[in-house]
Amino acid sequence: EAARPWRGTAVVGHRVPLPAAAPGVASVRGQSSTALAKGPLEKYLAMKAAGEIQADKRQEVAMGMLDDLAKRVMSYTPPAAPVGRAPKQQAAAPSGGGFFSSLFGGAAAAPKKATPSALVPKGPIGLYLWGGTGTGKTFLMDMFHETVPVDKKKRIHFHEWMIDVHNRLHTRQKGSSAAKDKSADDLIEQVAAEMMNEAWLLCFDEFQVTHISDAIIMRRIFSVLFERGAVVVATSNRPPDDLYQNGLNRPLFLPFIPMLKDFCEVHHIGADVDYRMMSTSAEEDRRVYIHPNGSEEARILDAKFNRLCRGEITTNAQVEIQGRKLKVPKVAANSNVAWFTFAHLCDRPLGAADYLAVAGAFHTIFMADIPRLTLQERDQVRRFITFVDAAYERHTKLICTAADDPIKLFHVTEEEKAVATFDEIFAWDRTVSRLIEMQSEKYLNGLARRLAADEFLGQYKIQSLTDEDMKEWWLRYDVDDNGTLDMQELEVLLTDLLEKQKGHRNLTTEVFETCVSMIDSNKDGVVSYEEFQAYLGDYTLVSSTVRL
Repeated sequence: EAARPWRGTAVVGHRVPLPAAAPGVASVRGQSSTALAKGPLEKYLAMKAAGEIQADKRQEVAMGMLDDLAKRVMSYTPPAAPVGRAPKQQAAAPSGGGFFSSLFGGAAAAPKKATPSALVPKGPIGLYLWGGTGTGKTFLMDMFHETVPVDKKKRIHFHEWMIDVHNRLHTRQKGSSAAKDKSADDLIEQVAAEMMNEAWLLCFDEFQVTHISDAIIMRRIFSVLFERGAVVVATSNRPPDDLYQNGLNRPLFLPFIPMLKDFCEVHHIGADVDYRMMSTSAEEDRRVYIHPNGSEEARILDAKFNRLCRGEITTNAQVEIQGRKLKVPKVAANSNVAWFTFAHLCDRPLGAADYLAVAGAFHTIFMADIPRLTLQERDQVRRFITFVDAAYERHTKLICTAADDPIKLFHVTEEEKAVATFDEIFAWDRTVSRLIEMQSEKYLNGLARRLAADEFLGQYKIQSLTDEDMKEWWLRYDVDDNGTLDMQELEVLLTDLLEKQKGHRNLTTEVFETCVSMIDSNKDGVVSYEEFQAYLGDYTLVSSTVRL
């Protein structure tokens, strides 16, 4: 059978035969001439035409590949799960060592099995996009996930997915006595089958392997997923051959790499510009990344925290994480806002599960006193990278003080770079890019608009809004960012206010028209920021017109 043709861009990977194409869909890897209707490429090109994104040939090529994949998966159904499989032979009796030990062969030796033949793709080949930070990989994959016409799909950060895998394995291992008698292979197969029933199109952001516990089971669980017809789309900063570089017992992980390249086309996306560095707000009073560390900077951070907490602060709260409890030094009494120091979160042996739980519990996290870092603080660097990844993935607002700007915060000498074998050096570029993006108006506006109305408005003293408060309200309610509030946007604002203050959303036509007559002073049918500011600055007027 002829090998599949390849695109003229930098692509590496094994050449494996393609399955038969669905009717009307090209069966070659080359980008088809027509974009899928309402698909990822059509949406991307529409955004480019509208001036919402810059033209970028590299991104467009990658999006074309994702669009072609969308065409292939839209009419694809994974084959039925295998039935009647012969039971695996079990070891006579375990000799200790636990679940992972059994994967290494630490339990009593089981009879040797014949080496299995290489898996052959049963469905469309997925896509593995890799490249430097800020190239738009996550943006492209998110657009693919949003538009691909598949019901059983899942978009998730790879760290978070692996935590879910471990949790499910742990639950099964500690479950019924029947489950306890099963081998590690059996438990992994059950978890993979369960996940496959939930979603067979898996979109992984930040595909990377940093822990031996992940490296051990990846080949096992992905072999079951691929055997059952799963399709994987992934983004990563590294090519597959560099995954788990210099990791403990890496030879045990290496068989996974050719499997990944058999089931995913590997494409290097490059870019001359880090798009996340282009939209940082210049308004000093709205800074969320404050440097250097000093008494004035500490005062600013403290004032911001107290403003969001409205002066009502609880100490020694806790977040529960897989049965453990992590203390939170300070939290807002009436909102999901937390205060930590860098030392509290990064000088202690915390991992991805801890940081994801913290970022999931609080929509805004304050972190004080981030120091200048070197390889001498490798553990702290690694934890801080993992924390920023978790906060970014959860769309959490990070407000912090630091010793220097993100680019200069982690100092590595040229000599150290030349001989570096540490993932931290490689991953720091991603952290810098994310710290910068998390200061951007686009990121901050998105957070404000995602919060429930009660949670958002609960951060403010509505009776005495400051100028900074009103700017943040404007960013939430000017949804189309056109510099005015139209009547629909104004109605949402007034309804949210009514719900917050009176507990219901029944904004009558009469009340709305009264409010409009008071707010829209020049009667042009839209609300300018000046009109918005004048209205919200007079709570007596707001209360009387909205009938609070």
